[in-house]
Amino acid sequence: MKNHISTLPSVALPLAGAWLGSLAGEVMPYALVCTAIVLTDCLSAVMLRRRLKRLGKIDAARLSSHRFGRVVTTLIKIYALLVLSYMIDTVIIGDIASWGLTRLSAALVCFWQAMSILENEATASDARWARIARKILVDKTERHLGIDLSEMHNAQFTMHNHTN
Repeated sequence: MKNHISTLPSVALPLAGAWLGSLAGEVMPYALVCTAIVLTDCLSAVMLRRRLKRLGKIDAARLSSHRFGRVVTTLIKIYALLVLSYMIDTVIIGDIASWGLTRLSAALVCFWQAMSILENEATASDARWARIARKILVDKTERHLGIDLSEMHNAQFTMHNHTN
């Protein structure tokens, strides 16, 4: 009996690895697209920090290990989402729905990252499209500069009402 228990890990671990490998093969195209857009967002954030440094708003414009760690953590979460979506899609949903949960999850990740890229590009930009986009998107100045934008908006609203 003891001999069988000691061989359990040597059998179970390769089976688990093969199972995860087959999942990774099915999810790989979605993971590659999501990785590409996350890295593009990372690049746009670095470019934003360079623009802010050029304007004298921040001191450093480089990618720190802490920020890179957040990118890696984000990628791990996205990969887990894709694998779980695939498992739900194949095991639970099956042929019930014609849409793929894995594809939908990847599309939502891409949309989320595309919004972040637009926010980065609109922040600290004087272009007309950026001024329009800032009315819809989040201005990342608050996060990068530590300025509370709600106070600025309230002060601007108060000044506007006193002049009218």
